[in-house]
Amino acid sequence: MKYSLKVVLIFFLLFGLSSANENIRFVDINYIVNNSTSGKKLNQVIESKNKKIISELNDLGKKLKEKKDKIVKQKNILKKDELDKMVKNYEIEVKKFDEIRKKKRDNFNNFSINSKKKIIDLLNPLITNYLQKESIQLLLQKDKIIFGDDKLDITKEILKIFNEKHSKISFE
Repeated sequence: MKYSLKVVLIFFLLFGLSSANENIRFVDINYIVNNSTSGKKLNQVIESKNKKIISELNDLGKKLKEKKDKIVKQKNILKKDELDKMVKNYEIEVKKFDEIRKKKRDNFNNFSINSKKKIIDLLNPLITNYLQKESIQLLLQKDKIIFGDDKLDITKEILKIFNEKHSKISFE
């Protein structure tokens, strides 16, 4: 009697575990964000904005360096009052440059974060619908998994659905 009870209990436990495994999947959200059609376009926009910002800052930096060189060259020629005035003006311009650089970097970072968030916000309902349609009870983020069977990875399926529904997203 005890033996048959153990067999029945083990049978139900194994059956319960095997059916639970079928309702667990994982997805790589970062892969979808970076490799979707919209994500690739976003990466191009981000790279372009970054190059533009770097170019603008380099131009401003060169102008400041030229002013500094001019002040250094005229150091022995100018009166002390005039030199002090030029140095003060230069220091004010350096502070403005630092503020501009910080503001541009902050705006760039906010743009990048908000644009990726926009993709994720569009992705969330698609994933939710997919989970309901496929009766998936638990979805895990791929980068949190140490080992997993590739059969449980639904990243490519979600990517395909996302590309079909959201191939053109406006960023800017």
